[in-house]
Amino acid sequence: MQIRKGFYASAVIATVVVAGLAYMMMGGDGKGAIRTSQLTALRNVSKKIAGEVQEAMGRVQKSTNKKAEELSPEDVIADPALVKYGFTKDDAAEVSRYMNARNDEVQDVDYNGYHLADFNDKTDETLDYAMVNTDQATQATSPFISVRDVFAGKSYVVAKIHFVGDYPMPTTPDPTQKTPPPPVMQHVDRYQWIGPILDAELQKELDQAKQGFQSGKTKVQVIEEGSSVVNVYTNKATHKLLLAMSGGPARPEQLRGNAKVPSQYLRMNEKTAEDLYKKDPQKFQVRQATDTVDLAMVDSKVVEWWKFWLALTFGIGMAFAIEMLTDYYVSTHKRPVREVAGVSSAGAAPMIISGFAYAAESSVFMVFSIVVALLMPMILFPPAIYGSWILSFYGIALVGLGLLTTTGFVLAMDTFGPISDNAQGVYEMSGEGHDNEYGSKAVQRLDAAGNTTKALTKGFAIATAVVAAVALFHSFLEDARLQSVGLRLDIPEIFLGLMIGGAAPYLFSSSTIKAVGRAAFDLINEVRRQFREDAGIMAGTSKPDYARCVSIVTAAAQRELMGPAILAIALPMAVAFGFAIGKPTTQIGDHTYNLYGAQALGGFLAGAILSGQLMAVLLANSGGMWDNAKKLIEDGLYGGKGTDAHKAAVVCDTVGDPFKDTAGPALNPLIKVMNLVALLLAPVVIQPFPAATLIGITLACVVSLAFSIWWSGRTSMSDSMTGGAASAAEHASMTAAAAEKIAKAAEPAAESKKKLHIDDEPEEK
Repeated sequence: MQIRKGFYASAVIATVVVAGLAYMMMGGDGKGAIRTSQLTALRNVSKKIAGEVQEAMGRVQKSTNKKAEELSPEDVIADPALVKYGFTKDDAAEVSRYMNARNDEVQDVDYNGYHLADFNDKTDETLDYAMVNTDQATQATSPFISVRDVFAGKSYVVAKIHFVGDYPMPTTPDPTQKTPPPPVMQHVDRYQWIGPILDAELQKELDQAKQGFQSGKTKVQVIEEGSSVVNVYTNKATHKLLLAMSGGPARPEQLRGNAKVPSQYLRMNEKTAEDLYKKDPQKFQVRQATDTVDLAMVDSKVVEWWKFWLALTFGIGMAFAIEMLTDYYVSTHKRPVREVAGVSSAGAAPMIISGFAYAAESSVFMVFSIVVALLMPMILFPPAIYGSWILSFYGIALVGLGLLTTTGFVLAMDTFGPISDNAQGVYEMSGEGHDNEYGSKAVQRLDAAGNTTKALTKGFAIATAVVAAVALFHSFLEDARLQSVGLRLDIPEIFLGLMIGGAAPYLFSSSTIKAVGRAAFDLINEVRRQFREDAGIMAGTSKPDYARCVSIVTAAAQRELMGPAILAIALPMAVAFGFAIGKPTTQIGDHTYNLYGAQALGGFLAGAILSGQLMAVLLANSGGMWDNAKKLIEDGLYGGKGTDAHKAAVVCDTVGDPFKDTAGPALNPLIKVMNLVALLLAPVVIQPFPAATLIGITLACVVSLAFSIWWSGRTSMSDSMTGGAASAAEHASMTAAAAEKIAKAAEPAAESKKKLHIDDEPEEK
């Protein structure tokens, strides 16, 4: 209970501290608030406005009982829902166009993958593409200029201009009248946006406009009411370029372009364009394809600081859930462990069945708690509002960080387990337990508590591995160019990769469990050998060779690591390169990629994460339950030590030790290593390698996997056991043969001796 109180106290302190940090670092005081930017194509904005205008038409039809063709733009403009767009009578033509738009034929433009251009980034090839030089002073000598030179260090804006005043309407002269009639004055009061334009040239344009609207009887004021900065965005994958304005016009038709901003670019760098142009200017103009500079709007939103704190809090909440679940399934005071101990009188089989069933159940509930915790960032940071999944995955990372805020106490609990376990071992070896029942029970209870805390820390470790893997999954998709393609289960390669990934933790666990069994039998054989060869060990007159036992275990641990280590690296590589063999390539921008291997690798990761989480918790909790069930029996429950129930519990504990101490915890680094391997492979495996290269790499990985499987199964526990038995039999045979030989050698000597009688005379010399 004191352990739980300490854990709760550390979690509460972490929650309060995190709240303060989030308030100070995430803009809680109004300074340095986190903002997100979502790029929206002007076409998408027009489609949205058209949809709202047509919805307004439906409402007006119901209220006026008019048919759709009878409605005028003025009728629709009066709808309150359209006030935000600032429509006036002068906008009748635009409103009419929205009323007749066919939205079902307009496809949305997706700007995922675009990032704010960094003009110091020399790896962004898009910034080196050529544009036509519009500067007349240098155009003759340099017909082309790079995108970097056009926009770097310059400020482009869009400006909101208010036109208000009167201007004369054009009239047709009447030849019958000697004096022309006075012009009809038309009042104008509308807003217009101009740009993108260099900020330095904006004032010149305004001055020219003012002069034009103040000549003669035209008296229209031109008033600048604000401007918005235009930034350059590039997509490194597709090599696309766009200009995005923040705080621009509410309606795209309010924006008028400016010829001084290049609207097209060539898909080649400046030097290549100039060389081709000099060879044959006319052929160059016909042959070379150009691409258009898109214009988009940036929707910027402020992210409230408390959302980041809430994501961290859910991570702390997941820590509570892990603690409660582990305590319920592994603690000696709860039903599962007591039920496992309760069936011990029937033998080891019911204990194994019951413990395995409860452990499987605990693994499922652990997954549910992780899913709930990881679902909350997606609710707090929905992509529909914040533009992409980046903030959602950042929230998932914050959940993991919240889980790690209790690391200090978790480390303390993890350390407590081995200390209490070793304390019990030392106490038993001291011999004090034979005469001190109270002391024996005390150390047994400490060991049981240590088993619970160790199981808890194993749950924390695997949960952090899963959270980190999910957070890194977005980085994998970016590196593998899979944002737009995605991972669809109807693609066979992805589904097959999912199946292989799900099988990987089982093969890994098989290797580690067999390794423990082999090492255990090697150690048993060594102990038996020492007992056979040195009778003084049992008599207490000589000491065993402890160093030899430690050496065997250490060497086995290092030697048996080879198979699982190769498996963790070679298997994802085999999947990635193997599924790319013979597959068609995909064109993304100017580059060609083979995405099938990366898609299969993504499915592999998903399968490995899921089955690894389930398997790790199952192994850790089952071993903990069997161990604590044995502790309950040793504490006097169901007969105590020496009974058949205790013998059954010892069997279960022997089964559970490699589960909870080896295979279960080892799945945590397996998931992390496979994720890191996938991240490193992602940008490589998508390259369009020749089939021979892919086949060669795949064969090398398959051979490595075959060696890994052979190495893990080169000898079985049965071989180790029979080998030890054979050694013992050989030793016994040799001992018997030696004894028989000694006996036979003694017989002639005995026969050669002369039997002396009392009547015999002594021999003369």
